[in-house]
Amino acid sequence: MRTQIIGAVRKRLQDRGLDAYIAYTPSNVFYTTGFQSFFLMEWWRMLGTVLAVIPADPAQPPALVVSDFEAVQAREESGFDDVRPFRVWVELRDARELADPSAAPAPGGRPAQYDIAEQDALLRSVLADRDLLSARIGTDLRYVLHDTVRRVAAFAPQLTWEDMTEDLYGLRSVKYDFEIERLRRATELSEAGMSFAVRDLRPGLTALDLRNRYQQGVLAAAMADPRYAGYSDQWMLPAVGPSTGTGAGADPETGPVLADGALIKFDCGVTVGGYRGDGGRTFAYRTVQPAARRLHDVLLGAHREALSVIRPGVAAREVFQAAQRHIRAGGYPSFTRGHYGHSVGIDTFHEEPPYLSADEERPLLPGMVLAVETPSYSSDTGAIMIEDLLLVTDDGHEVLHRLPHELTVVG
Repeated sequence: MRTQIIGAVRKRLQDRGLDAYIAYTPSNVFYTTGFQSFFLMEWWRMLGTVLAVIPADPAQPPALVVSDFEAVQAREESGFDDVRPFRVWVELRDARELADPSAAPAPGGRPAQYDIAEQDALLRSVLADRDLLSARIGTDLRYVLHDTVRRVAAFAPQLTWEDMTEDLYGLRSVKYDFEIERLRRATELSEAGMSFAVRDLRPGLTALDLRNRYQQGVLAAAMADPRYAGYSDQWMLPAVGPSTGTGAGADPETGPVLADGALIKFDCGVTVGGYRGDGGRTFAYRTVQPAARRLHDVLLGAHREALSVIRPGVAAREVFQAAQRHIRAGGYPSFTRGHYGHSVGIDTFHEEPPYLSADEERPLLPGMVLAVETPSYSSDTGAIMIEDLLLVTDDGHEVLHRLPHELTVVG
């Protein structure tokens, strides 16, 4: 799997006349190596400590700089022969060795967290071994810390950086089969969570209650089927009744609660094997208010119009235009939205470029997985979300979500 990805990165480097790529963000370290560093992905202060170096020359092997706590896992999951560990605060030796009175403490001891000079020396050695100290190197420069740039300039003053942020997003937007399969599983789990959450509802439930129910449904489905062994987490932005917020931090004593006619909005996704899905549906509790029905029907029509134009070669802006044209012609002439969908993948925030926006000229390509959405965040009717994950195929598209789009009455 990663051989193809590294090959695509090398081709992009060669096309741009660059000598190497250094993966810096958690997403791109994972993308190029297949290794998910817990330290890097969970703790923002570790940004810049785990780095993957991909030379443009296929004769030069890739390398990974990582903590000694994660080095064994990194070597196994990446398949890289060159994994260079730096020390962190954790004692890693076996209890037998620690109990041996003749065994000396590890040379240099352990740093309080990690040693910046040690990390710099490791990165310098990786670059020097590949004659890259004065090279043109691409990286995720939009997200690189100033401190990293300053430190590299101190030990490699002739090295120059080039931004490859958009290059990597472009490569990542077209999925390999294993990525598509993980997003399929994520979609199945998310729909299991939504279906579970709207069972046996009762008046007075809050958005937080619906989030907890969704999580419970996802977890139950994941535990029941070995196909979901790669499940790791989920996210959800719920809304109940006249609320357009995220549902986070709402006061259960004063916030909106479930009552007759209230809309229940799900905007949610599940992560499987590092790939984070996205989608959503809206339900009505017991009855449907006329204004909510009217708005939902128009948004659903727009959603279908957007889906109808999705096929290879279509510019992303055409999807935007189809959705917005239908909404405005359907009785909401001032409706405005920045995009009607986006790519998905491995960022911690599920929305990735390209966006289905008014000025996005890039064509849709087979293998793209897109979240197509026509939502409204109206406090008078209640929030509405209609969102599907779909795969662009050779001759059209395949919708991965299976739940009905219609405004379903529950309770």
